[in-house]
Amino acid sequence: MSDYPVHVEIEQSVYLIRGENRARFPEANCILVDDEILTLVDAGASRRNITTTLRDLGHQMSDIERIVLTHFHVDHKGLAAEIQKEAECELICHPFAEEGVASFKGLIECYGIDGHRYFDAWRGLMKLRLPHVMENYEVTGVFDDKKPISCGDVDLVPIHLPGHTHDHTCFGINGVDTILLVDIDLTRFGPWYGNKVSDIEEFKKSIRHLIEIRPKTGISSHRLQPITDGLDSELRRYLRIIGEREERILSNIRKGYDSIQKLAQVPTIYPRIPYDLYMAFEELMLEKHVELFKKSGTLHELDGHLSIVDG
Repeated sequence: MSDYPVHVEIEQSVYLIRGENRARFPEANCILVDDEILTLVDAGASRRNITTTLRDLGHQMSDIERIVLTHFHVDHKGLAAEIQKEAECELICHPFAEEGVASFKGLIECYGIDGHRYFDAWRGLMKLRLPHVMENYEVTGVFDDKKPISCGDVDLVPIHLPGHTHDHTCFGINGVDTILLVDIDLTRFGPWYGNKVSDIEEFKKSIRHLIEIRPKTGISSHRLQPITDGLDSELRRYLRIIGEREERILSNIRKGYDSIQKLAQVPTIYPRIPYDLYMAFEELMLEKHVELFKKSGTLHELDGHLSIVDG
């Protein structure tokens, strides 16, 4: 049982459904739009929290008419397949998300983890904690960037902001004053880009674009409260974390951690590695940083050893 309210009204007919365990992975917040078309945005909160919210608003699971997914990750597509079977509802996503949403095989391909030495550990965690995401999902349609999705009085405005993943989409609620930030999540951990379809430079651009939009309220998928005060500074802090990681990587290379495997032992991205399988994503993110450093001429690699280019 959560020690905080399961749901909170964001604005008229729009509710934040909070994930269990303070919305930490493998849970995530959802949005419920209680309008002419009962719409659920993401399905990563617990069944109990989704059901409780629906019940408090006079609905049940079978009343859901549409599920909109922000991206293909397991903590966001979550219970969508199970809900769809109960409600016989629409399931729509960004066109780039279809592969990762529709099947577990497609999700693995997008993660880029197949063949990694920790793949079996990751798959075991999915089977233990999130067996429902190993099912097939029936994608019934896709949305277009910037084309509003009408729920009745409420419009959801897709804003494709890749980087976290190639399909990652935020949503303006009746414009852009209030934006569901999804996994531009403003957590202390910072940006996560540990998939094959993740891109650090795109992530930076997406955060900068949000800063330019200047929303008044940001709703994170992994924070309990909508962010209003200091949202601009929160976005800038979040962006700086990428630069801080870059500095830490270069510092560690100078200290002799001159390979991806050695850098991962520090570790550099995660503050700690609670399970071995996290090492897979630590290494994937380090690889992306190192490739950018090599491309810019900052790093040189010879015989598997990294060195900083002088000058």
